[in-house]
Amino acid sequence: MGRDELIRDVCALLAGDPASEGGANVLLAPRGLGKTVVLNEIEDAARAERGWLVLSVSGTDGDPIAETHKEVIRAHESLVQAHGESAKRLVSGMSLGVGGLSAGVSFDEESDPKRTRYGDDLRRDLSELASAAAQIDVRVLLTMDEMHAIPLAKARQLGSYIQHIAKRERRALVFVGAALPYITETLLADRKSTFLQRLAVHRVDLLSEPEARRGLQEPIEMHGGIISEEALDIATSAVAGHPYMLQLVGDKMWRSAGGTGNPIAVNHAKGAVAEARESLEGHLFAPTWESLSDTDKRFLAALAVLAEADDSPRVAAICEEAGIGKASASAYRRRLLLSGMVSPSGRGRLKLAHPSIGPWLRQAIAAGSVRVPEAPLPGI
Repeated sequence: MGRDELIRDVCALLAGDPASEGGANVLLAPRGLGKTVVLNEIEDAARAERGWLVLSVSGTDGDPIAETHKEVIRAHESLVQAHGESAKRLVSGMSLGVGGLSAGVSFDEESDPKRTRYGDDLRRDLSELASAAAQIDVRVLLTMDEMHAIPLAKARQLGSYIQHIAKRERRALVFVGAALPYITETLLADRKSTFLQRLAVHRVDLLSEPEARRGLQEPIEMHGGIISEEALDIATSAVAGHPYMLQLVGDKMWRSAGGTGNPIAVNHAKGAVAEARESLEGHLFAPTWESLSDTDKRFLAALAVLAEADDSPRVAAICEEAGIGKASASAYRRRLLLSGMVSPSGRGRLKLAHPSIGPWLRQAIAAGSVRVPEAPLPGI
């Protein structure tokens, strides 16, 4: 599925019944595949095309309950400031103008003292915001990037609030999170939270070749640049559907050529690809490698060795090369798929998820900058 189609599909689900399965969603993708970009585009569509209120938080910003509450309070305060009123929470009689929420806001209490604590009243305040939005047929979209970083207890608490407001109170509140795939084995495996269980999962895939080509060419031409077909072919091939690589290559080609009015030629594309690969290795491959267990590192290194002759070796051959028992192969395969370093390639086969991973890992091992853990001795 293309990115545009995915965004349209998620937006269509969000526009349905907030209490239905489509009212709560999560985008899954390994690092560097652009899940945050897709999430931001969904937010932009909600604001610009539908006029919804968007509350955006990240699972890495500390306490997700407190951070969500801050966003709710900011949304309330923005309504108040638009009318020059001192504030409380309960808002009624709003209308939506071209520039956002405006007109006819009334309040039932005097302002609170300056708030220093967040989280305690989140469910109440979020419910009131959603209620106010519903009066003018506007929804509240709550998004959470890096959702995998949320502690389970906080995820359960926030999920219970969202579910209560959407399903029991029937408020116009919808949710989209973005996370790394291993969330399927952590938060999404939780059986005590019906909210987490009912999240509709959407996987963000690699860009198609036409999408990658357009993603390189259109921004260049939009800013008055020119790129030769041969240079575009080289850049598109190197990107290999990887959004992070696309951003790196596009930016470095533009800078290398000198910006507006200067054609991007083959030499600019080749130089940009080389620089982008170095950045990709240092900022994506190496950190992901370090996060793997010792056995997973041995498995991945074995795959990189075999991939030099066969880009889709059999899992059994990988296990043999790594000195790993075949009985546990499915567990290693699953964990490496979740890491984003490998992808399936037919029955019983795997391949490296990006063509640069193999050369990088083989060279790094040979140079000694990456160490492959030794297999434990039998009985240890």
